[in-house]
Amino acid sequence: MNLSQHRNNSHRPEPAEEGLRHQMAAIDLLNAFHEHDMAALAGLSTAQRGEQFAARQRLCHYVDAIWDGAKARGLSPADLPEYNAVAAMRDLANELVDHAVQARLDAGEELAG
Repeated sequence: MNLSQHRNNSHRPEPAEEGLRHQMAAIDLLNAFHEHDMAALAGLSTAQRGEQFAARQRLCHYVDAIWDGAKARGLSPADLPEYNAVAAMRDLANELVDHAVQARLDAGEELAG
């Protein structure tokens, strides 16, 4: 689930939802960071926004590799509490990529397919 879908959700996890605490923290962080990030991205040059996009994609790939590594070992990381922080980082990294994409679109930049 994309974190931006949670922007208006002020729900705090109950004890039964404790496994989601890392993801809820990531949502809170992104909600607080979103405007700052978008403003900073808007102030960058086209080349700098491209660099931000590439850096954020590298972070996504790195975190996804951790997740995929668990799956390759026969684990189901979505069902394991010790991977909750990795799930939260995946959400966070993907949302940062989404910010970079949106900033590029807002600036009228062509995105490579």
